[in-house]
Amino acid sequence: MAIAAGGWRSPIAGVLLIVGAGLPALEIVALGALVGSLPATIHAGFGSPAGHRTVQTLAAWGGLMLLLQIVPRIRAAIVTAMGWRLDSRLRQRTMAAVNRPWGIAHLEDPAIANLISQTGGIGVAGYTPGVAFNQLISVRVATTLSALASGALIIGYHWWAAVLLVGVLLVFGVVRARTFTRMTSAVVGQTTAVRRAEYFRNLALSASSAKDVRLLGIGDWIVGRLRAEWQSGLAERQTAEGWAFPLTLAGTVLVTVANGLVLVLLAHDAATGVISLGAMVVYLRAATGLGALAQSGQADSIIAHGAASIPAILELERLTAPPQGPPLAALPADAPARDICFDKVSFTYAGAATPVLKDLDLTIPAGQSMALVGVNGAGKTTLVKLLARLYDPTSGAVRVDGADLRDVDPKDWQRRIAAIFQDFLKYGLPARDNIGFGGLAMAGDQAALERAAAKAGVLERIQALPAGWDTPLSRHFTGGADLSGGEWQRIGLARALFAVEAGATVLILDEPTANLDIRAEAELYDRFLDMTRGLTTLLISHRFSTVRRADRICVLEDGAVLELGSHDELMARGGRYAEMFTLQSQRFLEAAEAPA
Repeated sequence: MAIAAGGWRSPIAGVLLIVGAGLPALEIVALGALVGSLPATIHAGFGSPAGHRTVQTLAAWGGLMLLLQIVPRIRAAIVTAMGWRLDSRLRQRTMAAVNRPWGIAHLEDPAIANLISQTGGIGVAGYTPGVAFNQLISVRVATTLSALASGALIIGYHWWAAVLLVGVLLVFGVVRARTFTRMTSAVVGQTTAVRRAEYFRNLALSASSAKDVRLLGIGDWIVGRLRAEWQSGLAERQTAEGWAFPLTLAGTVLVTVANGLVLVLLAHDAATGVISLGAMVVYLRAATGLGALAQSGQADSIIAHGAASIPAILELERLTAPPQGPPLAALPADAPARDICFDKVSFTYAGAATPVLKDLDLTIPAGQSMALVGVNGAGKTTLVKLLARLYDPTSGAVRVDGADLRDVDPKDWQRRIAAIFQDFLKYGLPARDNIGFGGLAMAGDQAALERAAAKAGVLERIQALPAGWDTPLSRHFTGGADLSGGEWQRIGLARALFAVEAGATVLILDEPTANLDIRAEAELYDRFLDMTRGLTTLLISHRFSTVRRADRICVLEDGAVLELGSHDELMARGGRYAEMFTLQSQRFLEAAEAPA
């Protein structure tokens, strides 16, 4: 992954890594030669051949010191850029994996939610793979190569001294790396608790929840729950840290004893004349450089935490990989309007015991408007989700002109649907994007955008914004503006109408006006029906009186069709629809006649 993200930077970083690893050893040798030449230079003077050699050695040592300042900085800049690119690639792969499935069932799976949480960075500090890669190359690999190159100089003193120091440090490094891996695994295993903690954190900091938190006086309670969840999530990590301390302490003592033994021998041999002053400087600096292997604990922790999200990304990609099988059929670009048939459809949400839809039979005729009405929980929105292939039926089939939707390319089918849901997205983006998302292929067609906005009754409002169509519809952005609830309803309606211009053939209005009064909702539904006459249109409401102009009305109850017909037919039948329509109309009349 890192090589792919690095491109041309990878070989340059490799060369600089090798060069940088050898520079400290060369600097140590040059310094030893410089110190070793000083006695002769002091005796003979700088004008002597010995003095000339000292000056040359000094120049060489100065050059190496300069390279030691330049090479690591260039390498660090390149490796940092590679880390940024790696993070960018992995974020793109994560987003692609999450958005790859045609439905949304996977987003309701706690296991998938845990994986998504892990891809954002593991641990309290949230280190990313790019940061881990940076630490791996710039600290761990660079330090190890440099230390080993410096340590190789000790072979010139005693081979066993080099073996002793390198062996002790490598064992110490392996133990420490395993300790950090265990700590990271403990955090990964507690992702659910960490996610709950993040929920309470967002609850305390979110502007959308601020009013309720303050009025209910639950701020301290939320902080207490946040603390409890964090402690629960980090309990295993704390256990792993408890084991890490004695192991690290024992390793540190062992490294200190080994280094102390070598340094005492060096001091003794230098004092007795066994090695020269210059040699002592070389071996002393080499032993000190080798000790750097024991000083990169923070880097090991960052590497362990940052790399832990990569398995989560790979597992997420595996779980969301498209199923194997023959390619699904694509709808013709000029496909005519088609009847939609729900053939004995049943559906149960994952983890639920009771089905939402039960052997439902229903045909939505092409080119007509149908209203779905019923009390909350009757299955209206679930039916729409199955129609849009956000889910597949548990049993039965949804057919379009006789073809099972499971045999049709879901993305192709979803492009044929324009929907305004009750919780439709209000993008904090320019108005042109909010409407243009209805049909990205023609989002640059300004005339089409204006036609859709005009039909929805929001064109003049958009043109009056500070930057017109380019005004962000959110005050969270500089130059942005917010809209009223009714204006947002019209933006959503314009988005659906723009989708029709882009080729959508099925329009859905799923209670986006539930927060409006009954008169305003009825006016919007009437407007919608007038503008979409001749198209296959599905209206959903729990208010019976707002959809009476639909060609056909379907009353859902307990996940099945209870009544089906036009408004007049259902009223004449005197059944459930007539009862609910009369009851709701009477309440509206009483409210209208009540004194102010």
